[in-house]
Amino acid sequence: MRPHPAMPPILVSHPVFHTPRHTGRHPLAIRRVGALIDVLHALKWLAPDQYCEGEAASREMLLAFHDGAYLDALLQANDPDCDQTLLREKFKIGTLDNPIYPGLFERTSLLIGCATLAADLALQKRTVFFSAGGTHHGRPDRASGFCFTNDPVFAIKHWLGKGLERVAYIDFDAHHGDGVEDEFFDDPRVLTISIHEQKRWPNSGVASTESALNFPVQKGFDDQEFSLLLRKEIHPALNRFKPEAVLVMSGADALQDDPLCGLALSIPSLRNAILSILDHAPIRMIVGGGGYNPWNAVRLWASLWARLNAFPIPHPLPDEVRAILEGLEAPRIPKDRVRPEWLERLDG
Repeated sequence: MRPHPAMPPILVSHPVFHTPRHTGRHPLAIRRVGALIDVLHALKWLAPDQYCEGEAASREMLLAFHDGAYLDALLQANDPDCDQTLLREKFKIGTLDNPIYPGLFERTSLLIGCATLAADLALQKRTVFFSAGGTHHGRPDRASGFCFTNDPVFAIKHWLGKGLERVAYIDFDAHHGDGVEDEFFDDPRVLTISIHEQKRWPNSGVASTESALNFPVQKGFDDQEFSLLLRKEIHPALNRFKPEAVLVMSGADALQDDPLCGLALSIPSLRNAILSILDHAPIRMIVGGGGYNPWNAVRLWASLWARLNAFPIPHPLPDEVRAILEGLEAPRIPKDRVRPEWLERLDG
């Protein structure tokens, strides 16, 4: 990746994302963003001027994508007197995938405020990483697939509103980026590209069009196959489109040993693919996305941040970093299945 001289990358976040809100056996009842911040601080990789906190998006901002009735439902979700059946059946709020938790509307609004800030900072031609983002299944009128909103859509809309004419969205998540594709399906200014596991929820993204390229891949899809797909399909498509801006969904659930998915990429392979996409445009933004093995997600994002800053990755890891990784838990990964390398290195 060609870095911008004297323009260090920026990490956008907010303390509300540093603690998981889901509980029990929900796949997102895991600590990822907060652990990433802890690791970066432990390694002294996060300078104060490289960290920015966003503010909650206004209702007017949220209406750029969401229906007013859906926003009202989100706002009322924590009211014990609201119609929970209506929330579940009409808006998919309060389902097993999309459970209600305290501060749901606040967290949703902050997600979009941070995504908009990240997109705006990227316009300064600085690479921006919003690790809490990546809610690519969210719909205008309902929640979907753990997503109450769709921050990539808001980021892209912000760029289009600022006059950009060629925006590329590249989704490496193991699940098809259906919400983003559908929102921009008829907009020639936006190219969406999704590499995802076939026969995996949401069971879409089978066919391609000129502006929506889909690459469903088989379970066990590995580094060698990934490299070939990038070289033969993804980079040529971006070269033809010539984007002014790229938004990359990092998708740590595409890594080997994810409890929900069956792809088999390594951290260096996925990280280097993300970096290679950034070379296609001067305006660059990365969001986190899926990843239900917290050890993998944190290590991918930390090693990505290291490469963005040209930091050497230590091996073995300092004791403080090991302690952070050892403290992680996942409801779907028993402690006896935690591999030693998950605690010992960021890039393997």
